[in-house]
Amino acid sequence: MIKFDKKGMSLAEVVIAATVITVFLTALVGLYNLHLKVIFSSARQIKAGFLGEEGQEGIKFLRNISWSINIAPLTTGATYRLAWEGGKWVVISTGGYIDGLYDRTIVFDSVQRDAQSNIVSSGGTVDPNIRKVTVTTSWLERTATSTRVLTTYLVNLFDN
Repeated sequence: MIKFDKKGMSLAEVVIAATVITVFLTALVGLYNLHLKVIFSSARQIKAGFLGEEGQEGIKFLRNISWSINIAPLTTGATYRLAWEGGKWVVISTGGYIDGLYDRTIVFDSVQRDAQSNIVSSGGTVDPNIRKVTVTTSWLERTATSTRVLTTYLVNLFDN
């Protein structure tokens, strides 16, 4: 009778161990790729939020310098952009992408008030000393466009 000594591993055991290790490493690489996609997506969303806030601050800067020159002449409902020229913010009607990825647009809308001076969406009197400002930051996220929208009211605070 022939006796087998079980001191070594069989070929089937080696193949099964290699398969288990390969599946584990493949899953680990896939998880790492997903992690990187989430990190980069989050970074783009955070930057878009900062660009939107920067747009609002730029408009406030222009309001502080002169409402009658920088804000009042702008057409309500039209799309504008901000540019940094000559050490100050300027409103322009056309512009390129920020960092080659983000498109920040700004729209001014008139604001109406009722008889009690409450802001209403329609049926009131247009208040010439306040504008609704909508800053939209858009960017391409994989195969779709993502947007971040910030809305605020801008008041002729300094009556200038």
